[in-house]
Amino acid sequence: MERDAAAAHELIIPLHPHTELRAMRMEDAADLFSVIDRNRQRLHEWLPWAGPDYSIAAARDFLATQIAEMAARQSLTLTIRHKRALCGVIALHRIDETQQSTSIGYWIDEAHEGRGIVTAACRTIVSEGFQRFGLHRIEIRCATWNHRSSAIPRRLGFIEEGILREAQRLHNAWVDLRVFSMLAQDWKPGGNE
Repeated sequence: MERDAAAAHELIIPLHPHTELRAMRMEDAADLFSVIDRNRQRLHEWLPWAGPDYSIAAARDFLATQIAEMAARQSLTLTIRHKRALCGVIALHRIDETQQSTSIGYWIDEAHEGRGIVTAACRTIVSEGFQRFGLHRIEIRCATWNHRSSAIPRRLGFIEEGILREAQRLHNAWVDLRVFSMLAQDWKPGGNE
């Protein structure tokens, strides 16, 4: 278990020049909070936790939880870094071991949007899910009006399965989610686009 925790702490996955995914560390708290704080209004539109009361303490709690889950192989949450600066987060959410499945969540700093970084990060984390965790199915769920986010699974060859009606509570309202899925046998790490 200690070896798994140490390996998880050191995980770095290059995406392309100057961009990488890196295991979360408690030292990331200030950087994580800073990126969330400057993107708070934009993130809050899609992510209920990114509200006005999000604090450095919340960032530390998030990191501690994700680091522990990663060491236990229950999830995989990584920072997205461009030129060494933290610019986003991507995760395989809590893994259902019985069903060998999970879902992906991601967000990125507005200044880094439109560069293909999140698509590359998703491609990499999907491969990690199938190879490192032996998953059978990975989902991406997006609010039906989040067209930017929905473009990513489409680009990667995910199948759009339908809409989950009022599946998420967001700002005191229920929102519909578009569901995309990828199965291990259908995944082509370098060629789904």
